[in-house]
Amino acid sequence: MSSSNVTYSIITNTDQTTQVCFNKITSHSSSLWIDNALEQILPAFVLQFALTSALNRALVFLAESCNVPRIVPNIFTGFLFGPSALGKWKYFFDSIFPYNNMLPLETMGALTLVYYAFLLGLELDLKPITRFYYNKKAIVVALAGLVFSLPVGIGLYYLLITDMGRKSLSRLDSDKNMRGAIFWGLILSCSSEFPEVAKILSDLKLLLTENGQLTLTSSLINDLFSWTLLLLVLTQLYYASLLSLFVILVLVLVCFYVIHPLAKWLVKKFGNGDREFVETEVVFLLHVVLFIGLVFDGLGAHSVTGAFFLGVIIPKGSLNNAVQDKVFDFVSVFMMPLFFLIIGERTNLQDLVLDTHWITVVVVIVLAFLVKLVSVFAVSWIYQMPHMEGLTLALLMNTKGTMPLIILYTAMDRLELESQPFVVMLLACWLMTAISGPVLAMITKSLNTGKVLGSQRKTMQGTRPDSSLRVLACVHSKHDADAIIDLLKASSPSVRSPIQVLAVELIKMTNRPTSSLIIKDARKPSFRSNSSKVESLKQDNGDNLGSFDNLSQAIFADKLRVVSQYSSMHKDIINLCTRRHVNLIVTTLYRQPTYDGLGAGTATARATNIINRDHANRDEKKIVLENLIKDAPCCLAVFVDRGFGGDENRSKEKRIAMFYIGGVDDREALSYAWRMSRNMEVQLTVVRLVWDNPEDGFDEVDREYLKAFAHQTMDTPTVRYLEKMVKNEKETVRLLNRIGNKGFDLYIIGRGHGRKMSLAQTVDPVLDEPVLGPLGDTLSDLNSASKTSILIFQRDAEVQCGGDGLGKHDVSAMPVQFFDGVVNIQQEMFHPPTTLGHNIDV
Repeated sequence: MSSSNVTYSIITNTDQTTQVCFNKITSHSSSLWIDNALEQILPAFVLQFALTSALNRALVFLAESCNVPRIVPNIFTGFLFGPSALGKWKYFFDSIFPYNNMLPLETMGALTLVYYAFLLGLELDLKPITRFYYNKKAIVVALAGLVFSLPVGIGLYYLLITDMGRKSLSRLDSDKNMRGAIFWGLILSCSSEFPEVAKILSDLKLLLTENGQLTLTSSLINDLFSWTLLLLVLTQLYYASLLSLFVILVLVLVCFYVIHPLAKWLVKKFGNGDREFVETEVVFLLHVVLFIGLVFDGLGAHSVTGAFFLGVIIPKGSLNNAVQDKVFDFVSVFMMPLFFLIIGERTNLQDLVLDTHWITVVVVIVLAFLVKLVSVFAVSWIYQMPHMEGLTLALLMNTKGTMPLIILYTAMDRLELESQPFVVMLLACWLMTAISGPVLAMITKSLNTGKVLGSQRKTMQGTRPDSSLRVLACVHSKHDADAIIDLLKASSPSVRSPIQVLAVELIKMTNRPTSSLIIKDARKPSFRSNSSKVESLKQDNGDNLGSFDNLSQAIFADKLRVVSQYSSMHKDIINLCTRRHVNLIVTTLYRQPTYDGLGAGTATARATNIINRDHANRDEKKIVLENLIKDAPCCLAVFVDRGFGGDENRSKEKRIAMFYIGGVDDREALSYAWRMSRNMEVQLTVVRLVWDNPEDGFDEVDREYLKAFAHQTMDTPTVRYLEKMVKNEKETVRLLNRIGNKGFDLYIIGRGHGRKMSLAQTVDPVLDEPVLGPLGDTLSDLNSASKTSILIFQRDAEVQCGGDGLGKHDVSAMPVQFFDGVVNIQQEMFHPPTTLGHNIDV
């Protein structure tokens, strides 16, 4: 097929595979380039790379909306540009993806693969690896997938090439077939790599479940076994000598026991944080990756295995983070599509049933799909796991990642697999991964729906005095942890009524979820209640949750991390609340006053402030709070901290004011204020704001609740009550300013969702912070209360209760349950003295 205008020849072999031979005359002169790469090769490469990257990002975006793992659109991108799709179009093939331009693509793809394997190794932490002994179930799950998949893969290979016994094998090809069968066994024994499994579990909100932790640990073990087997197989297949195997094993041991301690010493001596490692150190390490890959490749193993094990032994910490921050997204997102393009260029669906009956191909693909699925499900049945959880575990362990493609690429590159076995196995891996995502999403949705429908909503009003208060604290920073702890210490914890805190550090999920953040310490006991052990995570020294260590005996704390996207992090919190039977979610919001709130036209002034604000500086973490406001399954408290427990306020008496307007949120707020008033160091003042508006609702439930409060606290000297009528927003702000000038430490209010009120002059008031509610938004703006913290309560999600919440049946959740001393409540309305303590004159 060669001519004067064609620079390559195409040869069709007897097995119908294609070989391309380039018609180039090499020269050994001193010239650097035979051809001018700037005229042809480089422009074509740039065009190919741009098209591949654009199509890949579009397909990844579509796949994420359908809960499909990222490896599926990656493979499909290469397939579309290959000879089975657009490659059939002669003009597209000759102009954009000609054979003579495949060399730079393969070179860059192989180089990207080496660095990607190195980054995968960086994800693995040796600390949880050394604790696998304590998680025998994970070891059994990983080994079951390996032990059964290896021989079945070997058998399926021979089943395919013999067409179920219809064809005989040549003895001359026996060694080649044996090596191809081993590669098939290795491919079937692999699971998706750890970062991909972590992302799938995070998207499905299974990361903190027992099944999710088991899957993560099993995936990590499977990764190590798969890379080790690939290393040993490649060494033995091509050198078949004990000497080469011995050298490889010695090199691996040197990496773990010499290079790893040396690297830890160097990092400790010369680095003290991410900023200490600049581009020079990172670039030097990237050169070391190439050198180690060259050494492993020269010893008979693939260069990617050397890069992977180098990444494993790099100490986790500042150097690890610096490398990943600088190169991870560039390699995994920007450059990796080139590798999948190479895979797609070698995929031709016409070879799927080449000289083989189509029934044989279907049987092979189905059995390849079922082998690991059945083996892992059998292990879950032996451990008496629920059937749906066992199926979820099996589907997750059956997903495939980049590792099988690396093995396929290696086998095809070294002529151990022909075109048909390559395409059949690639299609099998693609199908078992593409199906798993949507099926897992449906299973998870059905399980979560059943749990939500069967769960009982928790409130502050339903908390008895002789029971513990279960609090979930949302922590973004150490300041959040300290503020919430100060609030809980002032909330009257006691041996009779302790506070059980589940401190949850909220961490944004990235493309590189490190195992040290996700894999739990298998030996650490969990929450001191009867909750599951799987949700306890070992924390490093100096982390954001360190403040929850060594609390008082009346406050028990358990700590864990939630690694997820901010847009869906509230689902993890909701699932934790359901499993832990949480009564109260506490989260923080930091906000300083922006206007005085006095004078006419304050609603217009507030709207102007909002319009003029720089929305680019909007806190991304606030998305979690906004979603919790909509979907919280229990009482939610938003804490605006302004030094409530600061060093200068720790020893002095706490002065708290609770503003009561009416509604289910205010009853929750009064319940918590009531609890805090049992602390002898707390002085509580309850101010009922009576709106001079017949449309403002104040029903019988509110009256009964206030009567119970007044009856219980009439002899308590640290509790005061006041009623004050206000007509409009101007009077309300003036009253709040007068109270604010008296120097309270904390305001407690209800958010007031679904409640009519006359706080604003407009029908639909403009709120600077809608999550705080109308009254909370006003208080947070007052300069007179600039040093007063605010605690805003919402009973449960807006979508769960219409209007004023639960209606008349809410009477059963009154303080008769909260304080068992109330037995008989008088029918007439009780009006205590309308005077405030502390010489407040309003």
